[in-house]
Amino acid sequence: MSYLIDTDIIIDFLKNQNSSLLLFDQIASDDLKISVITWAEVEYGITKSPNPKKKKAEFMEMLDSFSIKITPLNSSEGSEFVKLKIDLEKKKHPLADFDLLIAATAIVNDLTLVTRNIKHFKRIKSLKLYS
Repeated sequence: MSYLIDTDIIIDFLKNQNSSLLLFDQIASDDLKISVITWAEVEYGITKSPNPKKKKAEFMEMLDSFSIKITPLNSSEGSEFVKLKIDLEKKKHPLADFDLLIAATAIVNDLTLVTRNIKHFKRIKSLKLYS
């Protein structure tokens, strides 16, 4: 199975939260990816942290030890983003643009999104969520 790991799960793992550590134990042998959006959100937090060098090393070690690949955005994800955004706006259930880009990445690349924000993302019917 192939998974797209959401930002909240990465942050929890880097904070050594048990639920995230156990989750990675369960899916570690699968194909793991993060969106370039997640990478940017984590990098932003690392850069603002009191010890960015140490946090950056921990993040890079995590990516390396689980063979997590960074999935870029291209026009396919962009088109899916537009479709999702318009659909949710019509239903009066908008989501933040970064979340929509992450969801679009999962949909276009046929990945299951791993997130704590199940309620948040289940508005998107075509999105596969890890449970």
